[in-house]
Amino acid sequence: MKKILLVLLLCACIPFEVSAQGGLRFPELSKKLEPYFEQEMIDDIKKQLPQGSDYSIWGWDVGDYSGDGFSDVAISIKIAGEKKRTSHVYFFVDIDGYLSKITELPYDYVELPLEIGVVIKENTCFITKKRRQFDWLIRGYQFSKGTLILNDEFTTNRVEDLTHERRTDYLSLKNSERFIKTLKGEEQFSKNYLLVPSYTRGRQIFQGFASEAYSNYIDYVSKGAFYWQGDSDCGFYLSSAYDNEYLYLTVRVIDEQVITQYCDTCVCDYVELWFDINTPPSEENLFEMIKNKDNPVKKTQKGIFCFKVYPGDFKEKKAYVKELVSTDKLYKFQKEATGWIKAASSLQSDGYTIKIRIPFPVFRYEGPPLEEKNFARIGFTAVVHDIDNEYRPEEETLISSSAFDSQEPLTYGSLLIVPIDKWYGETFNIYKDDIMKYLQDLGF
Repeated sequence: MKKILLVLLLCACIPFEVSAQGGLRFPELSKKLEPYFEQEMIDDIKKQLPQGSDYSIWGWDVGDYSGDGFSDVAISIKIAGEKKRTSHVYFFVDIDGYLSKITELPYDYVELPLEIGVVIKENTCFITKKRRQFDWLIRGYQFSKGTLILNDEFTTNRVEDLTHERRTDYLSLKNSERFIKTLKGEEQFSKNYLLVPSYTRGRQIFQGFASEAYSNYIDYVSKGAFYWQGDSDCGFYLSSAYDNEYLYLTVRVIDEQVITQYCDTCVCDYVELWFDINTPPSEENLFEMIKNKDNPVKKTQKGIFCFKVYPGDFKEKKAYVKELVSTDKLYKFQKEATGWIKAASSLQSDGYTIKIRIPFPVFRYEGPPLEEKNFARIGFTAVVHDIDNEYRPEEETLISSSAFDSQEPLTYGSLLIVPIDKWYGETFNIYKDDIMKYLQDLGF
């Protein structure tokens, strides 16, 4: 995928026979589209571009990003007379033989409209944007069931002799980052992790937004990889929610052989939930940390919490939190808040589920740590301990939600507290206006 993104970055910088002074006019674009579409469909595009305004076309591509086998179009234009350095990207999809405009997105450029690139590849429409020198953004969109969905995002930027690359997959919730010595191309530090969005409890999650992460990656198996047989052996789904008092987490474990605890000292399957409530370092501080240390990862500090949650026997013995470990000395109010921690479990045909609620005061928060309606990011990794044979505890497998070392906080994944009026990701539904009009007509 990284090679594809680099190719896209290069393609976005190459003008498609566009004059560096003024771009293409629509008649010129029309001729270039003739090999792909009938004239009626080309006229569909013209009718849906700005009417009564002079504009030039600086980027375009044809390909299938709706996955239906028919070609779609994306076009980047600059409207004449617009004082802002802004290009407008129009998305057109073949719907029943008619090229319909799905949406239009504005992208600011630094010097030239050519900095906003359009490439359609592998059923994805990629938009490339130069943010500043050595700082690029690539976003991949797909169209499905009436909705344009932001699928993934790639960013790269440079500080002195280090280049930072970050990839975010909004659907699988898998993230990766790496720092590279720019001139030598040597990797200085990298991390892979799942980001778990936490929405308000009871909130309906619409198509195009992911709320449940799934861990089945060999990179996340920190122990027992030799014995791990893949998804059916052990993997898990992870989701979260919150209200004004509690943080809720659900771990749904896929396990072909669930081992319950028959005695206090018996080995069994259980889950660890690790939190790092320290404020994430700024990008500048992160670059400094990685640049000045042979081992760039900061060692264990204050603000680390670990909850060991056992599922019980799914009969008489209920789920419980066996232990709360913290690098902090807990205040009295934190100890009192631990009394409100609750856990529950259930057994399924393909594994088991653990649910836990944690009062925010345990983390020294009065409530959800949201400030000015912004997202709040907390370091978080779930670790599933899988035992397939209680008589061979040495064959235990540990699978996490990140490439994880509990002693190194930068290897933690992320829990993202999402404000009530925001979403993790981006979608555009073509039926939204019609639905709103219908609801208004009904008196809502």
